[in-house]
Amino acid sequence: MSARRSPFGLGPVLAGAALVAGLVAVGMGAAPAGERRAGAVLAVDPQARILTLDEFGANAERRALRVQVPREAVVLLSQRNQAGRDVKDSFRDSTITLAEVRVGDFVVVELSDDPDVARLVMITLRRGAGS
Repeated sequence: MSARRSPFGLGPVLAGAALVAGLVAVGMGAAPAGERRAGAVLAVDPQARILTLDEFGANAERRALRVQVPREAVVLLSQRNQAGRDVKDSFRDSTITLAEVRVGDFVVVELSDDPDVARLVMITLRRGAGS
C-alpha cells in the first residue's frame, strides 16, 4: 500500500506557519490598542497634558508610567452609586478635566494605538476616599 501525496505539497503548510509566526512576533512588540494600565497618580501637568502614574509592571516591579492625554481623550470620575439596585447602575461616571485629576488618585488608563498616548483616563478611587 503506497502513501497518497497531496497535490499541493508542503509549501502551503510552511507558508501558513511562517505567516502565523510573523503575526505573533509583530504583535508581541507593541502594546495593543485598548490595553489598560493602572496606578496611583504621581504627577499631573494639565498644560503639557501629561499624566505620570506609579504602576506595578511585569514581575511586580514598580515604575513610573508617563502618558500623553490628548484633548480628545475622555477623563472620567467613577463613583459608587449607593442607591444602585443592580450592576448596571452601581457606578456613576462623570466627565471631568485633566486638571481635576489629583496626585494620589488611583486611575485606569486605556491606551490608544500609540502606547504612550491615552484615549481614556478613569479615576476609580480618589486619594483619601478609602473603603
